[in-house]
Formats: sequence, C-alpha cells, structure tokens
Amino acid sequence: MELEINGKTYEFKFGVKFVREVDKEMPVEREGMKFGLGLAARVIPELQSGNISTLSKVLYLASRTEKDKLTQSDIDDYVDDCEDIEKLFDKVLKELSESNAGKLAMKEFKKKLK
Repeated sequence: MELEINGKTYEFKFGVKFVREVDKEMPVEREGMKFGLGLAARVIPELQSGNISTLSKVLYLASRTEKDKLTQSDIDDYVDDCEDIEKLFDKVLKELSESNAGKLAMKEFKKKLK
C-alpha cells in the first residue's frame, strides 16, 4: 500500500515482518504471560471499531519494515489531517485482508462477527 505524506510516497507492507512488529508492540497479556496475538486479538477489532490511535500505530508499524521510514509523529499528523478517515480505515483493512500475513486473521474475525 502506498500513501503520499508530506509530498513523498511511502510504502506500507502488511506482511510477516509487520506481524512481528505488532506482536512486539501490541502483545496480548493473560495471567502475566505475553502472547503474539496482537493482530487477531487487538489490531483487527480495534480498526473495525474505528480506533484512531490503533490506525496510526498500525501505519507506523507497517512503514517501519520498509526502506523509507516515517516517525510516529509524521503518521499522527497525516491521520489528523486526513480528509477521508473512513476511506483510510477501509484501505488499511482491505490491505490486511489481502495480505498473506493478515488474511486468515481477518477471515476468522469476520466469521466470529456472524
């Protein structure tokens, strides 16, 4: 996925490296133990519910694995100034559902919603 931020085009990839970053930054904790279920248990439900902080964090983590990196502040500013925030949420969720790393988690989430 590409986004133009501050006049420059940046890549955002939702692959295995992204999932590793999510698991490090957003683990699921149960009884004092941390589990690498951040994508399925936190990111997808929070994006579906419109959590703007999660959107910004997810974009940051998806850019962190790429050559040209953005700061969290750069992404926060981009999200704050975004003219169509619903479209940005939809775009990120679409990318997650089409990536090999996110496809199964998205499918399971949708199944649980039914």
